[in-house]
Amino acid sequence: MARTLNVITGGFPLGVIPPVDLHMHTTWTDGSAPVAEMHARAVAEGLKTILFSEHARKSSVDWFPRFAAEVRAISDQRCRALVGVECKIEDFGGAVDTVPAILAECDLVMASVHRFPGESGITTGTTGNYSPEQAVDIEFRLSLAAMDNPAVDILGHPFGMSIARFKTSPPWELFQALVDKAAATGVAFEVNARYHPDPWALIEACRKAGAPLSLGSNAHTPDEVGLIGRLLQREVQ
Repeated sequence: MARTLNVITGGFPLGVIPPVDLHMHTTWTDGSAPVAEMHARAVAEGLKTILFSEHARKSSVDWFPRFAAEVRAISDQRCRALVGVECKIEDFGGAVDTVPAILAECDLVMASVHRFPGESGITTGTTGNYSPEQAVDIEFRLSLAAMDNPAVDILGHPFGMSIARFKTSPPWELFQALVDKAAATGVAFEVNARYHPDPWALIEACRKAGAPLSLGSNAHTPDEVGLIGRLLQREVQ
């Protein structure tokens, strides 16, 4: 799917901010608005492509096809709506918490660090008593592993857990290592409005490395739709 992402963000080398938002959630999981309302806001914002990257896990197979059908039923083609999933990275082998039946419904698959591995190597519901330095190392290794998973198209909010939950700024060389891995694997590096305080630096790193790029707001409300584009625009004014 890297080709899809390159087409979506194809104007970026010319300095044009693509009218896209490739990370949003709805009332199917933890968002505050239904699919139709989020899409209507995207149209109002002038976006041309959005990705409904709904949270899902293996057990979500009971509802995910209905979610996908709702997205595909959108008739307003002023903004193309893609079906996606944001699944958590499970272990240092790069496994993600999903099943083939869900993957088959998706245009794009996003893998994100939401939990840390427990003693068995499988992610647990807690981050434990880790130091910020340990958190950065764990998140880095989980991210690298997931980018070798052929099912994964996008690395979601790289280092988002370290930044938001552990209040630490990972060394730039680790960001660069993930960008380089993205260039090598074709997995897109997400620049996320919610987690990344210097998005243009990450965009430039992706551009220089030839890494696929995904732009996401992590929108959970209509007001957050298109936030990444507005943030980038403010920083160039």
